[in-house]
Amino acid sequence: MVGMEPGVRERALQVLQDALLWDLTVTQWTEVGYGLRRLRRACDAGDDRRQRDAVADLEVAGPHRVSGLEDAGRLPAPREVRERINELIHTLGPPVPSAQRAAGQSRETGRSAERDSDAGT
Repeated sequence: MVGMEPGVRERALQVLQDALLWDLTVTQWTEVGYGLRRLRRACDAGDDRRQRDAVADLEVAGPHRVSGLEDAGRLPAPREVRERINELIHTLGPPVPSAQRAAGQSRETGRSAERDSDAGT
């Protein structure tokens, strides 16, 4: 797989990780499957524009609204789709540094808040 712009890679990883948690209709999962194939082909070709478009297609295929009665037919990702999602996540690599920094900042913020409250006692 050819490289991907860092911002697009970060967005793709986020959408792919989110997609593992989605509950969609069979028709929506079919759209996600098409989007995964488009993303794979765009990455293989190293085409930045097609990569951005494929990530956007995946976002649009996901859930858009609050659940209602018509959502009774929603299911978690089929095994084949989960496998393709996980393969793309693995291919794109580990979480991007900005996501790791954000996680670290949250932990540090929590620690400094604990220290501040301990200092007040």
